[in-house]
Amino acid sequence: MAGSFAGVANSVLSGPIEHVRIRLQTQPHNPRIYSGPGDCIRQLVAHNGVFNGLYRGQTVTVLREAQAYGVWFATFEALMNRDVERNGVKREEISSWKVAFYGGLAGEALWIASYPFDVVKSKMQTDGFGKDMKFASMSDCVRRTWKGEGFRGFWKGIGPTLLRAMPVSAGTFAV
Repeated sequence: MAGSFAGVANSVLSGPIEHVRIRLQTQPHNPRIYSGPGDCIRQLVAHNGVFNGLYRGQTVTVLREAQAYGVWFATFEALMNRDVERNGVKREEISSWKVAFYGGLAGEALWIASYPFDVVKSKMQTDGFGKDMKFASMSDCVRRTWKGEGFRGFWKGIGPTLLRAMPVSAGTFAV
């Protein structure tokens, strides 16, 4: 439960930061739409204000972060507690390689549990504004993705994400 609350708290910053990052990464190279992060923020706010512009996709970001962090920490703690019980050792006696491995597994669980939310968030945050807007809301994005792409539409790109998750989460918990 604490992990989910951490995710919600994190989303206040991660939502707009990821929105700006995604916009900068997906913009055309010539001509560029944004000259940098500050210009991107300025344009997002100018188009639709702070909440509908900069914080576009925030509802699904909160859901993703709560789900992801909750699963991440719960999985790690369950694996660590199981090791303590199974091997009759104190938590601090678990070897570093096991802590890293359990952290890596927790990272895999995080993305498997939250990836569909991430896909919807990314689609909403790369969507246009005004007449160029494809998705009116999170539920509209989910509906259109399901209708147009089916189940697979929510899992595009999961492979590279899982390849990255193991070493990143292993390092996070091992340090």
